[in-house]
Amino acid sequence: MSVFPETSVTLLAQMAARTAGDDEAAWVRFFELYAPAIGKFVELQGSGRDPDDVVQEVLLKLVDVLREGRFKPGAVPFRTYLATLIRRHLVSLWRKEQARGGGRFVPLEEDSASVPPEVAELIDLDWRLARRRAAVEHVLTKTAVSPQSKAVYRAYALEGRAIGDVAREFGIPRNSVSQVKTRLDRLVAAVEREMGD
Repeated sequence: MSVFPETSVTLLAQMAARTAGDDEAAWVRFFELYAPAIGKFVELQGSGRDPDDVVQEVLLKLVDVLREGRFKPGAVPFRTYLATLIRRHLVSLWRKEQARGGGRFVPLEEDSASVPPEVAELIDLDWRLARRRAAVEHVLTKTAVSPQSKAVYRAYALEGRAIGDVAREFGIPRNSVSQVKTRLDRLVAAVEREMGD
């Protein structure tokens, strides 16, 4: 079973059906859920490109794909389709750079029309990591968690420091360190669920 985000068919249908005069709520929701994870996924690919630029470019391509009905739900999971779209876009950017005499970007393998299971597995792992990093970043920067709790979480959960050392540094009991980690892990999991399970 994959933990890669699965976008609801309803949200995809709303995005595909959107016309100039319709409510943009579906696209706003999609952007809020996926932009951070797409950016992290781009970073993991090691292309050297600005993730924010690639996020915008990929979302523009996705608008066309959905409006033209080129994505067929059920043919391939949306997560695999989106990751493949991102990788192909990065390959295209690399080729353009090469044609101009550049060459500072590392080429990425171009995926075939059908994604082999082992490639899909690697894409899935990359995306899961990107999604997790985006969720942690969201919790640490955009939630009403106290600065001390955020610092405790960074030290214990992210840096892997010993619970006793963290407790002494922040002057709190060891069980408080554990409680902070548990509470923030739940927040991170909630953000990941928002992205889709």
